[in-house]
Amino acid sequence: MSLRFRRSMKLIPGVRLNFNKDSIGLSVGVKGAHYTVNSKGRRTISAGIPGTGLYSVETLSSGRKTKSTSAPLPALANERTGPPAPGLFARKDERALNSFLLDIYNYESTDTPQQVVDKAAILKANFPELSPAADLITFLHGVTDNVKNVDLEILGKDLWANRATYFNHPLVEKYFDGLRPAAQITRGISTNEIYNAQTLGFIYAELLQGKQKFDEALEVLYQMIPTQLVAISIADIEITNKKFDDAIETTEDVENDDDATAMLLVLRGIAFREKGMNDASLECLKRAISHKDRSEGLIHRALFERSETYMRLGKKAMAIKDLEKILVDEAKYPEVEEKLAELMK
Repeated sequence: MSLRFRRSMKLIPGVRLNFNKDSIGLSVGVKGAHYTVNSKGRRTISAGIPGTGLYSVETLSSGRKTKSTSAPLPALANERTGPPAPGLFARKDERALNSFLLDIYNYESTDTPQQVVDKAAILKANFPELSPAADLITFLHGVTDNVKNVDLEILGKDLWANRATYFNHPLVEKYFDGLRPAAQITRGISTNEIYNAQTLGFIYAELLQGKQKFDEALEVLYQMIPTQLVAISIADIEITNKKFDDAIETTEDVENDDDATAMLLVLRGIAFREKGMNDASLECLKRAISHKDRSEGLIHRALFERSETYMRLGKKAMAIKDLEKILVDEAKYPEVEEKLAELMK
């Protein structure tokens, strides 16, 4: 499972400062529309309909061609350097949770998943009332590695069954607002929302898929708020289980409006290909690539799948061309070099 973490903190209404290990970013906007710039020079505009899974992202500048040091971010007054601060009369448990989050989400932190899980266990032992927060953090970091002394499947089942209680805990609501884990739903697209019940569902479903428990993963997805990202995850499972007709039904009536809908077209193209309908596959993949402002990960996935369809048709030159387009931007894209070597024999 691919997970990455970004810590985000509100400076003033409509303005957030984002940290990760590689850069610092500034987001300005309202719910549904944001302009973002980071210290590497990347500038993006994103817009969407909150709560629907519908969104689009336009990259104004990737920052990848800049070899010199990027210009510094604008100076910000009253810059905050952590999650919401406890009030003057905050209880010990709230102060302990605040200290814990400052520790593990310090952007210079080098904690391993096991170390985070161990710290969460200590927090829970000292403050049982913080069990919801400690368990949610344990699960979030535990799924990224083989941690000891935690049965993540059992923990995930409990968290999912009691998700409303866990996420309605007052301190979870207060301190998880800036925690945005990015869980890969399928290669080329991830979720990057606040750590809430919907995000938990994606992560838990991915865990179950990794254990080949596809029916249980689908049951989780069917209980989630129906969005295009949920449809992507469902179609991905249907393709994995060779239920290609189901995947075609899941992805029908889709137009390339954003990354999510473009990925649905990619999955639809895969399903058609695996049914031997290669022309239909090429048409879907052509539509997925037709908008050049889609994310790099989405475009690369579409090119990779189109190269496979070209290979099925015996069009080696076209397949090689698509794979080489990927290498221009992402030299380490999985399986590309192996497929190129096979095609060039």
